[in-house]
Amino acid sequence: MEKGRINRKSSLADNRIKIILLTVLSVFVLQNVYSQVLYSYLKSEKPDYCLKDSLNSKSIIGKQVKIWDAGGIYPTINQTNTLKFPTREMKQKSGKSGWGNYYPKEGDIGTVVHIFRSKDKLRNIYLIKVGDNYVPIACHYLTNIDLLDISEEWKQHTIQDSIGNVQYANGCKFKIKNANENWSRAGLMNIDKVSETFACNLISKGIDTVLLCKHIFDNGSLPIEKAFILWTDKGKGYLKSFFNNPQHSPTENEIVLFESESLINYFFENRIDTVKTKPKSDIMISHSMGYSVQLYTPNYFYRERLTDFLIGQDKEHIKSVWWNLISEKLGNIKQE
Repeated sequence: MEKGRINRKSSLADNRIKIILLTVLSVFVLQNVYSQVLYSYLKSEKPDYCLKDSLNSKSIIGKQVKIWDAGGIYPTINQTNTLKFPTREMKQKSGKSGWGNYYPKEGDIGTVVHIFRSKDKLRNIYLIKVGDNYVPIACHYLTNIDLLDISEEWKQHTIQDSIGNVQYANGCKFKIKNANENWSRAGLMNIDKVSETFACNLISKGIDTVLLCKHIFDNGSLPIEKAFILWTDKGKGYLKSFFNNPQHSPTENEIVLFESESLINYFFENRIDTVKTKPKSDIMISHSMGYSVQLYTPNYFYRERLTDFLIGQDKEHIKSVWWNLISEKLGNIKQE
């Protein structure tokens, strides 16, 4: 096995990853010690207050409900004649003009006092009383008081996702979603899983330098995606390729000899890890194909993703040059 010839120092980001992993794993251990379960989550199956059964006045008026999402509040509708309020006082206190220092938020609990019905039941608006104030809110944005609001749901999802990612990663940095302040689509799609697992297996076998290049979309998975793992061993370079398809069940090529060292050495010779800028563009697009490049050595881990569009706009940038070298060498590799 060939040892790295270049002095590669550990980064602060690398230490941050260790701290995050230790913190999350500590939570895992403590929760298992005290309760034998990781977390006891509430199942938040939000009821639909727009359904006909939910609009029975005898069962709903006077019921306590929770604001699930504050995005459904109508803070100025009381300044119009759009709705016919039960009383003038309710209308005065049913918007920011009458709320004073109060403003409704996710998790606030109120009592249903009126339903403004529309011909299209999906547009029904509830009037709930929170303290001394009244809040007009669309029917989709309410939930039961014993269920989570949207902010709590997101926190729960984030915790579950973080713990799940730590378990999936099992200490291998290619499988960690957030590293070096760069997010990766780690473990989300099948082509991510197979390529990341192969790269991690190389490390477990003692390979000291591994480069993972995933040519992927940044909003879901596309059939044209590819993943390449490059490494060196005993003076020779190797390549393993994976190819996505419409079934999202990636196929793989056999391991072949490849000029991997030239791409890896280019990174260290030009100290790309010290370049803080990114290629510039006068035009921005929301989503694009691009390479997610991840380089592992025992004391170093680098990750970054740039889109094909961005490196095409600023071809002289050092990162663009490296990305284009990668693309030129890997782009012509075909599925066997």
